[in-house]
Amino acid sequence: MAISRGRQLLALVAFYAAYLDIRNRILARAEKAGTRIGPRWLGLFAWNLLHGWSRLMGVRLASENSFDHLDPSKRYLIVWHPHGFIAWSALFIVSRMAIMGHPHGREWFAMVAPALFRLPIFSEALMLVNARRVDKDIVENLAVKDRCMAIQPGGVKEQLITRHDQEQAVFPKNLGFLRIAIRHGMDILPVYVFNENQLYKRVAGFDRVSELVFKLTGLAVPVATAKMGLPVAGLLPRSAEIHVRWGEPLAVGPPEPEPSDERVEALFVEYVTRLQRIFDLHAKDCLPPEVAAKGLRILRAGEGSVPLTEVSVADLRKASGSPEARL
Repeated sequence: MAISRGRQLLALVAFYAAYLDIRNRILARAEKAGTRIGPRWLGLFAWNLLHGWSRLMGVRLASENSFDHLDPSKRYLIVWHPHGFIAWSALFIVSRMAIMGHPHGREWFAMVAPALFRLPIFSEALMLVNARRVDKDIVENLAVKDRCMAIQPGGVKEQLITRHDQEQAVFPKNLGFLRIAIRHGMDILPVYVFNENQLYKRVAGFDRVSELVFKLTGLAVPVATAKMGLPVAGLLPRSAEIHVRWGEPLAVGPPEPEPSDERVEALFVEYVTRLQRIFDLHAKDCLPPEVAAKGLRILRAGEGSVPLTEVSVADLRKASGSPEARL
């Protein structure tokens, strides 16, 4: 009996290993070709399942602004904020926009942490709703193939410091997302997802635990409570109304294969100015009053383990010599 069970277990392991290999090959082929996986209806079917669960949890898209002047012949690099505790809205709500090519009329691909594609079921859903691995070569290949993409610049660094009581936007030292946009002449389309950070409540004192889990698994798991105060219950978010606010597109100018640091930093000043404008225009109506009153913290990463540095639009403009902009 024990031998029979052992053989069954080995057979299951072998079957799962074969499945993972096939799935990874499908993902790699789609990333190389720059195409969706399966027909559009299959992606929409996956999204409907995700969205149905989100609505059951009381998390829904309550409002979204729109514009009618985006040029569908252009490529856009969508840059979204904030990351949130697990980027719930990006997967369970906004992913339909990627499949349908909203808001600019062209299908796009959301770049996410490669570690997420190791999670059973979750990874299959990601693949079907146009999520792809945020790997330098993959991003570059999609850009070369004239595809539109979405990037969350703060990534894991922002996720690990996410708070329910403070809005934050983290940017990498190298500003790679802006370099991609300049290299390929992709206009930038910023978007802020209000109430993403309020889906969970951070529990203080567990930062080192989260960092250890990330080092061991590659998965960023901030310690937080969810619905009914349940700890680390990722699929049970607190009820919230999500408000999506798009900003005006930011033209990057002519493509440049190797953009100078000066050009990248100048574009960063303009981008942060646009982001701050979105927040200031909508925070009061879209966030809890006590959170909106604290404003948006803008943080920049340093080299290696150097702590994040808080910056402001005014400081950035002063350092770059740019004139003050009306926010």
